Amino acid sequence: MEELAILQYECFPPAIRKTFMGCSTPLQADEITRIAKHYAEGMRDDPNDIWMGVKDAQTGRFIAGANWKLHVNGEGGKRSAEDAPAWLEGEELENSKKIIAQFASTRQRIMPGAFIHDKYRRRGAGGLMLRWGCDVADLLFIPGYIEASIEGNFLYKTYGFVDHEVIESDLGEEGMAMTRAANSKPLSGGKAAPPS
Repeated sequence: MEELAILQYECFPPAIRKTFMGCSTPLQADEITRIAKHYAEGMRDDPNDIWMGVKDAQTGRFIAGANWKLHVNGEGGKRSAEDAPAWLEGEELENSKKIIAQFASTRQRIMPGAFIHDKYRRRGAGGLMLRWGCDVADLLFIPGYIEASIEGNFLYKTYGFVDHEVIESDLGEEGMAMTRAANSKPLSGGKAAPPS
């Protein structure tokens, strides 16, 4: 988890690092350890919390990651994808809570929070993670929701997501809330019944 947290930190701009990870730029001692522990505890305590990573087969290093919130039983349970980092204080904590609440107000059943190392963008890692999430959603017949960066918007559209509304924040980072309708593909296989 610590290796994924380091990658996430490297992939995000300073305002996103502070708001969603509670990490400073430049990075301060123990911040990665703290957020990695927070993520691991969240995954342990929340059955809807699923982290995945994509590794470069040659180096063995993570090159991309995603955090999925998979709610298979309707409206029950905790619905936000993230909480403000509890260690932030004062104005930073209030700003984080405000922006996270803004994002959470439209979040629905599935929400990946993906990040991909700059060197590996446009090489298929994002598609691997999206295909996994969309396949799971289709098997469970549940819709999807994602907050896309402007750069990621096209990729999400290739997996059936459509623009829903522009997300503007005080961070100077604009994005797009996108939705994907529930789809269902019948399972096939097995053996035919013997003739009667």
